[in-house]
Amino acid sequence: MKIKLFKFYQLAIIVLALVNVNSYANIYADKYPPVTISNSQAISFTSNINQTNYEIQISLPDHYHESDMRYPVVYLLDANNDFPLVTSISRRLHKEDNLQPIIIIGIGYKKDANINRLADYTPTKFALTRAKITGQADKFLQVIKHEIIPVIDSTYKTQTDNRTIAGHSVGGLFGAYQIIKEKNLFSRYIISSASLWWDDFKTLSFEQNSYQKPIEAYISVGSEEGEHMKKSATKLITFIESKIAKAKIKTAVLDGETHGSAKFRAYSDSLRWLFKENP
Repeated sequence: MKIKLFKFYQLAIIVLALVNVNSYANIYADKYPPVTISNSQAISFTSNINQTNYEIQISLPDHYHESDMRYPVVYLLDANNDFPLVTSISRRLHKEDNLQPIIIIGIGYKKDANINRLADYTPTKFALTRAKITGQADKFLQVIKHEIIPVIDSTYKTQTDNRTIAGHSVGGLFGAYQIIKEKNLFSRYIISSASLWWDDFKTLSFEQNSYQKPIEAYISVGSEEGEHMKKSATKLITFIESKIAKAKIKTAVLDGETHGSAKFRAYSDSLRWLFKENP
């Protein structure tokens, strides 16, 4: 009985502590508002195509509202994690390294980001994974094509012929899928540590008969990543070089970088390569 009573008191103390923390947070919510990214906006919607709840984050260049120019657009996957990162990189490079001003469209999720990304970014169902849903890349492509891009192009001053898709890991797999299946939505690709190994490299089976559209592709992998990741990068590079005559490729093995750290350098290097203006 004493042990049970002691555990009850422990639980009561924890509950009171959580209540006090929440009360403290509420008291200071107005005094210390959440940190936001300047000159950025967000659009939330539920897709009619796959019923997923998306949050689209938009980073606009400096002086966007005072300018009449139209801007290149980078569609960034995994925005729940990477939107602040890539926005910060692009803005700093614009100020200090002559990078073109660009619009960044971060595609993220209102909830269950890890579950939804594996569903959206993978082209095939793969039994050897713990993910509940996989192989929904074609539906996600339709979401981008019919629900996201039309809103972005009608709302913002975009260059409709200058779209880049950027992704890391399974996000890179989705980018590779676009190259291989050639959906013609994007002309530029930032592919960091692509998980092309997914389902025993089955994404390569979506090869088309011919590839006429010119593309630019940055493909990288960390030197400290596993052999399956290095093999993924090699296979994708070989595919592009052998199948797409009008492709311009930059490849990089990022020295000392793991799967978790490779994207930091990949995004910086790729933006420089694709968007740096002549001095």
